[in-house]
Amino acid sequence: MFDKLKNVLLHSGYRVILAKKIEKDSHSGLSRGVKGYILPDQLNIFINKSFGVNDRVVTLIHELLHEIYPSKTENQVDKLSKTIFNDLNVSQLGFLQFFIMSPIEIRLTLKTNQLNA
Repeated sequence: MFDKLKNVLLHSGYRVILAKKIEKDSHSGLSRGVKGYILPDQLNIFINKSFGVNDRVVTLIHELLHEIYPSKTENQVDKLSKTIFNDLNVSQLGFLQFFIMSPIEIRLTLKTNQLNA
């Protein structure tokens, strides 16, 4: 499953946008999820950056699953995203973290682990 998520991230043209807060979509008037949402027609995935890194990774997985499995219900996507997150190995988790961390967070993480950017 990770390979499907990776392919969507790398080859679909989606941009992951970290947002300070998630509000109503001005175009449709619909309430969006508190943690994030996907706009397939604009190729944007919005992730609320006020949540912790792991919550943002789960949210990214959740939104990508909406793209991969558009007919699945919200509950099905929610359960599957948590299962996938729990099954990630360290390198897979690091790959996904790259997309949901701000440049400052990445630098701090690298510095904390005594690595260079």
